[in-house]
Amino acid sequence: MIQNLCRSFTVAAVLYATGMPLAASAEQPTEDARASLQETVEVAVEQPSDAAVEATAESELESARLEPEVAELSDMFRIAAHNLEGQRIAVLHVDNLPVLTFVPEAAGADPSVNAAVELAAVTNDELLLRAESVARQIDAFYQAEGDPHEIGVRWDEELEGYALTLDGEKLVLINELTGYANPSGQLNADALQAANRLRNLLGASEELTEIEGAPEPAAVAETNWGVVSTFSGTASWYGPGFHGRQTASGERFNRNAMTAAHRTLPFGTRVLVTNVSNNRQVAVRINDRGPFSHGRVIDLSEGAAREIGLHLAGVGTVRVEVLAD
Repeated sequence: MIQNLCRSFTVAAVLYATGMPLAASAEQPTEDARASLQETVEVAVEQPSDAAVEATAESELESARLEPEVAELSDMFRIAAHNLEGQRIAVLHVDNLPVLTFVPEAAGADPSVNAAVELAAVTNDELLLRAESVARQIDAFYQAEGDPHEIGVRWDEELEGYALTLDGEKLVLINELTGYANPSGQLNADALQAANRLRNLLGASEELTEIEGAPEPAAVAETNWGVVSTFSGTASWYGPGFHGRQTASGERFNRNAMTAAHRTLPFGTRVLVTNVSNNRQVAVRINDRGPFSHGRVIDLSEGAAREIGLHLAGVGTVRVEVLAD
């Protein structure tokens, strides 16, 4: 009854707008009026066209495509966020054992901005997404019953780093941002351990004993220098933005010279810097002050960074030996 009443109000409104008399009045509408009335009402309550319906359905379908359902990771894989010495990290567990650790990326894409670059404020979501991307690739390999013996590790010459691989395709680089869960301080050893742990957890019966294409240690010229002291830590490099500027020692900075900045070592001190990820070495002279970023122990010139394969990565773990004259 409510529907009929609403229909009556609709018809009445149409008649009033068109100047036609109401059916309830003393004057009855003629046949022509009835036809006009029917046509007017049909226009007033016109249904959407087939094209409009199809367009709406297509729009809804497109929205569904833009928001696909994300499949859950297998029970074999788990990602957890932690605090480590005040820094947020994400850890990828496989079969309840930690395999890979993800740490925040450094702020700024240009490593030439000396060592004053601090770690960016990275949210848990960003760290977890990085870990999840790697986990999903491994999970897809696992779900497809991939051969765990096809999990490997190789030296990536272009990226100057050790890459874990699945069926020959790069999975992730083992570096300052993504490391083995039980680090040794040497990236080559960590990459090999990470590959073997992943192989074992997914059912491989054999372990890798060497890294495909691993670079040979660079030869260092023989000298009569003795080693006064040794320390390790993270190195960075600086170059283009500082070329030609005056260093703290007073000399002009040459981005291609074998020099470095240190916070306390006397100017003129020579040190031997070893990139622990590939064992490449370079002897440099201290002529500047820095780095001033927390956790970094030496700031190399661009040329010195290239010598030990640190140029593309921007930062890396090194061993520094202070040499006696």
